Amino acid sequence: MLISKDQFLKFKSQFKLEDLLNIVVVLVILSIIFCAVLALKRPIESQKYDKVRLLTEQQQYPSTQKMANYLILQDNIAASDYFRLMWAHYAESSKIKEYPAMAQDDAEQVN
Repeated sequence: MLISKDQFLKFKSQFKLEDLLNIVVVLVILSIIFCAVLALKRPIESQKYDKVRLLTEQQQYPSTQKMANYLILQDNIAASDYFRLMWAHYAESSKIKEYPAMAQDDAEQVN
């Protein structure tokens, strides 16, 4: 079946340059997302593995230690799991520290 010149021109006139550029932008964004997902699925490097092992031994942050113990049991630790562990460590370490209440005598000495 041959396409006539009129049918081709009619088909071509439906698409504008803006539509083509929008498609290119969408393809670029999708390729960036695809590459990011692949990067997050890769296993971590040995230096990062050593850091996870150090977090299993610390006892200052129990939630981080528990998460690190879980990750260290896996054969390969994905980069996304490592970043999740580092975020949990940061969040747990940045919590407001609670100090014991001061005695009345200590409060008078400070003032």
